[in-house]
Amino acid sequence: MSNWHSMRASDADRERAADILKAAYAEGRLTPTEHHARLDALMKSQTYGEIQRHIADLPAGPSPFPTASANPAYPAQQVNPWAQYAPVPIRPSEPLAKASLILGAITPLTCGISGVGAIITGHLALSRINQTGAEGRGMAIAGLVLGYLPVLGTALFMILAVLRG
Repeated sequence: MSNWHSMRASDADRERAADILKAAYAEGRLTPTEHHARLDALMKSQTYGEIQRHIADLPAGPSPFPTASANPAYPAQQVNPWAQYAPVPIRPSEPLAKASLILGAITPLTCGISGVGAIITGHLALSRINQTGAEGRGMAIAGLVLGYLPVLGTALFMILAVLRG
């Protein structure tokens, strides 16, 4: 295991630690002066070890795992609190939804011709999104709206032209 105390901390790490200080201040564990001093020092911290020094005496500090060993023959080991961090999985966006939105957006430039493509790709995208659970429903719907408007507008214009003619 590497020495995590000397690992460089990120802005997100400092923000998480600042949240701990904010909670401690709100709970009355810190005075306003102490909170301000710790927060200033915390924001200047460069490593996990420096961050831990500012919040170690507060509940929900940077070591959520026990550091005391159950067996006295083995000394307590500091545990990296961020070792168990698992990022939230990102669902990919459906490519057809992006295509539908782009085709719908360029319909004014193509005199409405790309609206047909926006409608087709929008419906295909919604179908795939329902099957796979991918992101992009909003893009597909926007592409459909932008595709249907010129197509229906053209159809309405032609119907009115025939009725007047």
